[in-house]
Amino acid sequence: MTTRNAASMGDFGSTWTYGGYAGQGNVSDLLGTLKGRVAVVVGGAADVLIQLASLQGSTLFEYGVHDIYKEAVIFAVNDIGMFLPKVDHWVSLHGKNLGAWKTVRWLHVRERELTKYHTTEEYAYTDYNWQSLTPMFVLSGYFAMQIAYIMGAEQIILCGCPGDATPRFFDLPGQRREAGQFVYNEEGVWNQLEHEMKRLPDFKAKVRSMSGMTRAFFGGV
Repeated sequence: MTTRNAASMGDFGSTWTYGGYAGQGNVSDLLGTLKGRVAVVVGGAADVLIQLASLQGSTLFEYGVHDIYKEAVIFAVNDIGMFLPKVDHWVSLHGKNLGAWKTVRWLHVRERELTKYHTTEEYAYTDYNWQSLTPMFVLSGYFAMQIAYIMGAEQIILCGCPGDATPRFFDLPGQRREAGQFVYNEEGVWNQLEHEMKRLPDFKAKVRSMSGMTRAFFGGV
């Protein structure tokens, strides 16, 4: 598998460096801004909302599940961002889709939001473009985890990001994705994750997961 902007490329031409990463784009003012905060990366697994609810009583949050959105910094990944009660940062490697998803969210009556939109290129409807991030994960959930780390989050919780063929929230009950349905080779994606966490053990130490292969790899909450 070809790693996007592999670490071996170094930081030549980069406009910023942080925590073992380098890149370009208008993100310099974000670096390290979440120090001391908990970030929850919310993916699209079928039971993602149940996982969010299960954070009730966690020592990570003072007030429990009903106030998780007050204490945690929420990173929505792809489609699920259309439906969450609150989104602080909306992240996707599918930048062209973010505009449509953003429109759907705005159709719901809600209070004024300060959501920031992140992808890898500049669009009229996005706020931050992480150009030439070196190296860059090839799945949007891991990309969001990466951004939370670069922004300095003290702890990063993967919620609905199992890292396996678990059905997504829009799949039929009992449906399971086949290997051929993955955009990238699953083994290659996992090898990249393992390599990056070995390269940056401080990054791995910050991450926990609620389910799946990522829970086995990072540990649970």
